[in-house]
Amino acid sequence: MVDLVSKGPADTLWARVMHANLASIMPQVVPTWCEQEGHEVVLVCYTGREDLRKELPKGVDVVFICSFTQAALLAYALSQYFRSLGAVTVLGGPHARCYPDDAVKYFDYVLGFTHKSTIVDVLQDCSPQRPEGRYLSAARAPARGKGAVEVY
Repeated sequence: MVDLVSKGPADTLWARVMHANLASIMPQVVPTWCEQEGHEVVLVCYTGREDLRKELPKGVDVVFICSFTQAALLAYALSQYFRSLGAVTVLGGPHARCYPDDAVKYFDYVLGFTHKSTIVDVLQDCSPQRPEGRYLSAARAPARGKGAVEVY
């Protein structure tokens, strides 16, 4: 799992203080779900201060990338890199939800609203989707008792 908080190297005071605060919760939840399904997981949160070349995992089968739109070009480049190594790539996060028609050109799977069942489906299929990826989104939120809210 690669969480792209920054679009590139950043050494400003703002980046040092604030970028770590921009990390999302889902890039932490998805690896937990993957571990629960029996997969070995590496989580990389790129805030612009790390050397991304050294942080990226080696020999992976599936790579989940979470990206804001400002870091979309970096996400696309990482997808191309991992696909060239034979990995299946998955994009989630704000960019995937806002621009799925563009993202499916660069990723095998693009995730909208995501539940554990969505991740399990990706892990079970886990096949390259080329030349154009698949967009997956949960149809509604799981029931949480009375007054459950549906998400479309």
